[in-house]
Amino acid sequence: MIVFIILTIILVIGIPIGISYLINWWIKKKGFDKRLRLISLIPILIVGYFIYDSIYPSSDFYKVDFKEVTNMEFPVSGQIKYKSASFPDHFGDYSSSFLAEFENNDLDRIENQLKEYGFEKRENKVGCNELDYIERKKDRMEYSRQYVKEPENDRYYFVGFLNDHKSVIVTRISW
Repeated sequence: MIVFIILTIILVIGIPIGISYLINWWIKKKGFDKRLRLISLIPILIVGYFIYDSIYPSSDFYKVDFKEVTNMEFPVSGQIKYKSASFPDHFGDYSSSFLAEFENNDLDRIENQLKEYGFEKRENKVGCNELDYIERKKDRMEYSRQYVKEPENDRYYFVGFLNDHKSVIVTRISW
């Protein structure tokens, strides 16, 4: 396993550096203006962006998870306040959790959708590091209602409404 990780790191980092080196060498050999050597940084910047985006996903990632969990689009009034996700394993399984604030009419729509989509109102939930992180961010707010769904495809969905009447914690876990 450690050999696989080392080879992956060498490939992910080594190939862009090698391509950048070859571009720089070609520009230098042809005698182009030195400022054009900045072009050789493009492969490194592209790989760096993809690595950053996979470690720190954008809000769109969490909106897609919201749609998967609730089976509805993320409401326009919604604002994601805190978010956390694990890095996918080699099977593509990951955990994500976020706290979002919505207007009251959207909260009612979300709750009705959860009931229609087969969520159960339960107090117990499966924990994960991402959910623990988000729960530390909710300050003194407590859950007023909690909904859980366990589809048959090795996934677990949790939606918790907080007692400030605007905040919701959405969690998606796959294994």
